[in-house]
This record gives sequence, structure tokens and C-alpha cells, in this order.
Amino acid sequence: MSAVRSLAVFLVGACLIAGAAPLAAQAPVGGGEAASRPLPPPFAPDQVLVAFRPGLAGAEVAQAHAAAGARVLKRFAAIGVELVAVPAGSVQATVAFYQRNPNVRYAEPNYYRPLVLPTEGRDPPEALNIDYFTQQWGLHNTGQALFDPETGGTMAATADADIDAPEAWDLTRGSDTVRIAILDSGVECTHVDLATKCLEQKNFTGSSTAADLIGHGTHVAAIAAAETNNGIGTAGVGWNAKFGSIKVCYEYPYEWYPILGMCEVAASVDGLLYAADNGYHVVNMSYGSDPDPYSPSNAERDAIAYAWSKGLVLVAAAGNDYASNRHYPAAFAEVISVAATDRHDNLAYFSTFDKNWVSVAAPGHQILSAYPNAGCGIAADDPEGCYNWLSGTSMAAPHVAGVAALVRASNPGLSNAEVRSRIENGADASGALGQNFRAWVKYGRVNAHRALGAGTEPPPPPSQISLSATGSKVKGVQQVDLQWSGAGTAVDIWRNGGTIATNEANDGAYRDAIGQKGAGTYTYRVCETGTTVCSNEATVSF
Repeated sequence: MSAVRSLAVFLVGACLIAGAAPLAAQAPVGGGEAASRPLPPPFAPDQVLVAFRPGLAGAEVAQAHAAAGARVLKRFAAIGVELVAVPAGSVQATVAFYQRNPNVRYAEPNYYRPLVLPTEGRDPPEALNIDYFTQQWGLHNTGQALFDPETGGTMAATADADIDAPEAWDLTRGSDTVRIAILDSGVECTHVDLATKCLEQKNFTGSSTAADLIGHGTHVAAIAAAETNNGIGTAGVGWNAKFGSIKVCYEYPYEWYPILGMCEVAASVDGLLYAADNGYHVVNMSYGSDPDPYSPSNAERDAIAYAWSKGLVLVAAAGNDYASNRHYPAAFAEVISVAATDRHDNLAYFSTFDKNWVSVAAPGHQILSAYPNAGCGIAADDPEGCYNWLSGTSMAAPHVAGVAALVRASNPGLSNAEVRSRIENGADASGALGQNFRAWVKYGRVNAHRALGAGTEPPPPPSQISLSATGSKVKGVQQVDLQWSGAGTAVDIWRNGGTIATNEANDGAYRDAIGQKGAGTYTYRVCETGTTVCSNEATVSF
């Protein structure tokens, strides 16, 4: 997600390009003209995601679709969800129709998450006679003079406002067996700094190409896993790690400018399930949206839970509204949500922050990385490649994904929970100027060196919290009784990806008085307060 304030409740997936023209919309547009254009709807106008009760006969499923006037487009068998086509304009009525069916666990629109460019931007600067690694202040910050992409001059930095990447690389260069799934707008895999690192290109969108026509995904992929120490361009945090380009965001028609890309929840689900079932170890999701006035996507929640159950480390951009609004997928309990810092270790002026649900911070302001060669007006096989500065929590998240790849490579026997614990517990609580990171995020600014165990005791393995849930109705009103064992002195109760109670005394029981009638599905977790130690998920359907 890039640095732009939300234009509407669902407009937070964005890309603020410092010195770059949008690849998907090259014609200049004035601010007034862009501002007067209508915003797109919050969801696909003719698609619905539906989940039926497990074990329901195929004939009954087909009958339900026929009654709704729906046609199956795709089945996500791993989580029991189907994407269906419905008559245009009937989404909300069709969702309500499905929800009245007792055999339906949930039905919801196929939500949109736009990627927004709020300004016209400029072409990337011509090749600079500088050492690009010295410009990667987020990896190694000595207080060096940095190129200012806004003015073309220089700007100061603050020593040690970085993730200590060289110190981490002294311990491990990672491994080419560790695979990072870049769920984004695609990646220019012919780029000189990415060609040897790109494993595959998959396209789960309606776009006719798996290529990156926006620039966002290429920039993100190179932060996590660009070719390193090759004498060209920039260094990737994960050094030897490789990545797959999993396209879940697509270029959007120019009439919606400044919206350049669109990410659909159905594509996000598809990408997550593909990564979970095809040998990936880390997933980076630099997209998301504020769900208001809608609930977080149930289908995406189930896909996140499935990927986690398969052992993947999940990383997502926290958002860019300079507030504490929850954004998804970052706010799901299984995900490491990442805020952005600047070259002085301050919270970036655009970054979402919240010490309750945002896990860590990482460099995300004016980050230099690879960019599609067309953005520089050069050939696809140019031996130097195109590079650019972008800002956003979109850029912060792949720093953490790269660190996760290093931790995974250093000890392949670690579980995803243990990798996450090392990243979070190894984060710096204080900044280079004495900032209290924990006033903004739960753990601090990520430190790759400490995540690998340097200077810290290895974090204890997560305790095993066993949770069960029983649903009942009193005069038709839903309630759920939770019981658990194995937790610490205080716990937080999570329902459908959000907390419903915090710092509860650990008496092993809790009643959730939902207060709703009819059908509904609720997934619960119990976590020790202030930690990532959580129970299994327990789901109740009415």
C-alpha cells in the first residue's frame, strides 16, 4: 500500500511515486479533473463469494445457485468457497438471499481494493552517478547524504535508523530454497535485478497479461529479493531468496484515474491458496483496505487461516491513513502487519499506526528499488535497469518479508509462528533518536540482525492454548460459549479477525453474547495479551 490518505473508506491501497509517471495512465490529468471523476464501486457489480456448510450435497448447492440466479465462476475447494456470477446490480440483494439459506455459512460481495496514485507524478530521473546501495538507507543508515527525489538535491539521514541488514548478512545470506510469494500487480521478471530471482509469473486477475503494468509489484519484489552484490542496482533484504510473481491486482481503465490498479478479494484468495499449496514460505501483501462500512471478508479470512495452517509467514502493509483504522488483510490475527518509518526513525507521515494490532514498523518513506523499464523509457533488456523511489507501507512490508526469508533460511526447522516471534521479539523498541516505537506499533521497528538471534535470547516457543466453542440460541438470539486452557494471566478474545475483549482475566471461559438472530459464522481465537501466543481457531455456525 502506498502513501496516500484514504479518499473514501475503501480507498487505501495506493502508490505514491516520488518521481515516476504511472505506467497505466501516461496522459497528464489536472487535480481538479481527477477529483471530479466518480469513484468506482466498493465491489464487483456482478460477483458474489459464497460458502456452504461442509458436506452439503452437490445437488443442494446447485439448487441454491439456481434459486439465486447465479453461475459458478470458480471454486476454492480448500476453504469451501465459490465465486459466482450474478446479474449486474443485484449483488446486495443476492447476498441477502444466500444469507437466508440455512445451508450457507456466509455470502459476501467480491470487494475491491484500489491502488491509488494521488498526483500526476514525474518520469524517473535519468541514471545517477551514485552508489545505489548508499541510497538504501533502510538497510544501512550511517547518516549519509541521500538523493532527494523530490528536489533533485540532497537530504540528511540519521545513523542507525535502519534494519541492520549488513549485520544480518554477516550471519546468513539466506537461501535460494526459500520462496517469497509477491501478491501484487505482477512483477517485471525481465528486469536485470530480478531475472535470476523470479521463479514464475501467475495471473489471478482479469488482466490479459501477468506483467506489471503499474510498477507497484516490481518495486515491492525488489525490496524483498532483488539480486544482491551483483554490481547493479539495489540489494534485496532476503539476499539469496527467490520470489514468485502472483498477480492479484490489475491495471484499471484510465477513466478512473488517479486509481491505477484494482485488487479483488477473490484474486487475493486465489493467490493465497496458490502460495499455500505450491511450496512458498513467505507471502507479502502490499495491498488492503478499510472494511467500513463492510465487515472484513470472510473468504479472505479463511484463505489467510488456510495459508497459516500450511506454515506460511504472512506479511501485509498496515495502511496509509495516518490513523488506527484496521485494514485487511493486515489486521487478521495471523498476519504481521507493518507500519512505515522514515530515514530518521520517525513514523512516516502517512502511516497507519496502532500499538494493539499493528505488529512492527519498517522503512517505507522514499525507498529506492527496481521499477519497470518502461517507466524510464528504456528497453526491456536494458543492462542497467530502471529504479525509482516510492513511499508507503507497501514498501515497508517487503522489508519484513525479506527478513522472514533470512530467518527461515537460518533455521529451516522453525515453524511460521516461531519465525514471526523472532521478527517481532527482535524488533527495536527505541529509535535512533530515542523514539518510543511501541507508542505506534506493538513490538517496534524490525531489526534483521536481532531477528536472527543476535543480541537476544531466542524467544520461547509458543505455548499451546487449546480452545473450544459452543453455540446456542436463547429465544432465537445467538450466543457462543468459549472454553480454553494453557494461556497466561490475561487474554484477548478475537472474533472474525477483530478483538471483542482485551486483557480479560484468564479464567478459561468467556460468553460472547452476539445478539443477532438468524444465520451466521463466527471464528474465534484466544491470545495471551501483549503476545503472538494464540490458540487454535474454533468456528461456530448458526
